[in-house]
Amino acid sequence: MLGSLVTRLRRPEYTGENRCLPCTVLNVGIASAGATLLGAWLVAAGYETAAAGVATAVLVVSLATIWLRGYLVPGTPTLTKRHLPAPVLAAFGKTPDGSPEGIAAGVDAGGETGSAAGGETAGPSDPAEATEGGAAGAAEAEPERLDPEALLERAGAIEPCRGDDRCLTDDFERAWREEVDAVRDGDDLGAWLERFGLDDGEVTTKAVGNSFAVSVDGGRVGSWESRAAFHADLAGAALLGDRLPDWESLSARDRGQVCNGLRIFLETCPDCDSPVSFGTETVESCCTSRTVAAVTCDDCGARVFESPVDDGEVAA
Repeated sequence: MLGSLVTRLRRPEYTGENRCLPCTVLNVGIASAGATLLGAWLVAAGYETAAAGVATAVLVVSLATIWLRGYLVPGTPTLTKRHLPAPVLAAFGKTPDGSPEGIAAGVDAGGETGSAAGGETAGPSDPAEATEGGAAGAAEAEPERLDPEALLERAGAIEPCRGDDRCLTDDFERAWREEVDAVRDGDDLGAWLERFGLDDGEVTTKAVGNSFAVSVDGGRVGSWESRAAFHADLAGAALLGDRLPDWESLSARDRGQVCNGLRIFLETCPDCDSPVSFGTETVESCCTSRTVAAVTCDDCGARVFESPVDDGEVAA
């Protein structure tokens, strides 16, 4: 009987790995304050003997409820997601999860970082040259802003369709699907990793929240929406490397951004070959919720693209 009662009270979505620490701290504080006030009221009412026992019993029951359900006060998880400030969440290590980033910032082949893979960032050899030109020289040194769509059009990967929209070209879509199949069936991803701007090595993967984290030789290189999204990027990078003469000059991070932009044009799942659907949904963690635009495979449910959107844009 006790076991069935515990089962009915337990809320797995708010306990264990899903427990919201700020919610727990808040509710423990409320339970402690409530038990203390109850004890003080009983003492004031002349029940000194019973005060300590009753207050302790109330506190124990309250703590047990928090342990089983994740909260004491109904609605706490919802209130936390809506109103708890980001700095408070950060103090508990509960910052809102972002969408998977693709290749992580600062990752390049050979462990280098910078705006161009394999590029050099040496200063002028003559000290006089360092001061010559002033602000104009600094402006010239600023890297050009990456335009993934322009690069994809130049590579013949996308073309205008349906008015102002862009779609994959038939030639690129066919080649991309064939390359994805090769990646999916391949035992050694080394060649694809190098075209992506990453070092060859032992690839390990791990599910982290709503992300698919990828490491090479133990070093984390980035996170993707799913294994299907990772394979699509490896295949896309290989094709773009053959079609864009300046592909090698892009950093791994920039290559990842271009491939991420390419995935939004997918019409067939790179994992199960089913159609894909585009929509918006709310992604929730223990303490936060956010709205994302997502492309998802209809048959296998693999997420192949995700990007946060403003709630106002969704309402519009």
